Amino acid sequence: MLEAVTADHVDAVIAAIDRHDPQLAIWMRTAADGLTAGEGVELISQAGLQVFLWYEVPRKHPADTWRPVTEAAGVLLSLLGLDRYAAIARSPTTAAILDAWERSPAKGLARFRAAQSESGVEPPDTDLLEWGEVLGMDESVGRQAVEHALERAITAGDLQPGRGGWRRVAAEVCTQTLLAPAGDGSGRTVLQAVLDERVDTWVQLARPAALMTWRERMRAWTPPDIQPSDVATAVAPMRWLLETCAAGVTLTPAGYLPPVIVRDAAGRFGWWEWPGQPRTEADVHQIGVLRQTAARLRLVSKRSRRLAVTPRGTRLVDDTVGLWHALAATLACEDGYLAMLSELVAHRLLDGPALDDALEREIGPIVAAQGWAANGVRVTARLAGWAVHRALYDWRLFGLLEEVRAKWEGGRPTGPNITALNAVGRSTAIALLRARATAPRTDLRG
Repeated sequence: MLEAVTADHVDAVIAAIDRHDPQLAIWMRTAADGLTAGEGVELISQAGLQVFLWYEVPRKHPADTWRPVTEAAGVLLSLLGLDRYAAIARSPTTAAILDAWERSPAKGLARFRAAQSESGVEPPDTDLLEWGEVLGMDESVGRQAVEHALERAITAGDLQPGRGGWRRVAAEVCTQTLLAPAGDGSGRTVLQAVLDERVDTWVQLARPAALMTWRERMRAWTPPDIQPSDVATAVAPMRWLLETCAAGVTLTPAGYLPPVIVRDAAGRFGWWEWPGQPRTEADVHQIGVLRQTAARLRLVSKRSRRLAVTPRGTRLVDDTVGLWHALAATLACEDGYLAMLSELVAHRLLDGPALDDALEREIGPIVAAQGWAANGVRVTARLAGWAVHRALYDWRLFGLLEEVRAKWEGGRPTGPNITALNAVGRSTAIALLRARATAPRTDLRG
């Protein structure tokens, strides 16, 4: 049960100890400051206590003070009537985590994370939300709400960490809390408040101004209502790969799909426009992009020379909309640079068709202004413009573009080259931007 502890009560307990054990009182004050931050009324929670004992003490205090502070925390919590919390401070788990920190920071951090996950009060990632490492105010408040709900479930006996099925129960508690009213008078759920905050941050951190303008426009868009028939063609290449590898495929010594499979894909999707047949996967770049995407999304796995479908791939192979969402959320996002280029492609093409080199001319300067560098060399607008074509591989692969290439007569083009989004491409572009805007934050960059 969460307990409200007044600052006066804490001070009185420490003062009483100070009269006969001044050194213990000093350690108790350190513990009290870490747990309550001197607030008049502070909720001491299990999650907050564990972070303090298992992470903040070894990270912020000298090693020779770790045991005195944790022992003093146990005394303080016991005197405040918080016996369950006192037991955590005195537990073998706390001692083992401090031992791990003494061996090395890496071992301490790993032991802390494992214990926090196993404690039951760590908010789990769910289908609704993956928690970020960098939290805004609303996400921090939402996370605390889930922590408190999990702790209430533990004390009520509904959630029993370590017993079969407990993580499923924790996920249900998390989902219920996220879908509850945020309590800020806005009428939003906790989840919506978190996502709105992420969108705000995504827009505010955009650089340069041209990107901020594009991102600001996204606020007015709502996720498209997608039906399986709308996106069946877009997911067809990935479904083909998953179905082909369902029973496992032995790769060639060079690590490629067997030639018969390569030829099947090239003919099925029109990926070969030259006389004869492709000899290896290296001849058909679309297959390489497809395999990279499947591996990045954890749809396939490779062990030795065996390429097989993962459990996640098995779940999604017959879920057309789910597979599309997985692809759309990280389209052409092999790394941060390519992800930015793909985002900019989505923004620009949502504005309308791009004629000739409009994508390179408009996107290149934006990327250059962001300060990207490769091997210590700053990316120029021209280099970024060329790189746009790599991002377009994925858009073409999944059939999201309508492209017109002008014929040449008399050594001159008869009209402009045109690159535009088709209907599913437009929905995919919106889904990609929405996914990037609401993704968990792992750093302070835009």
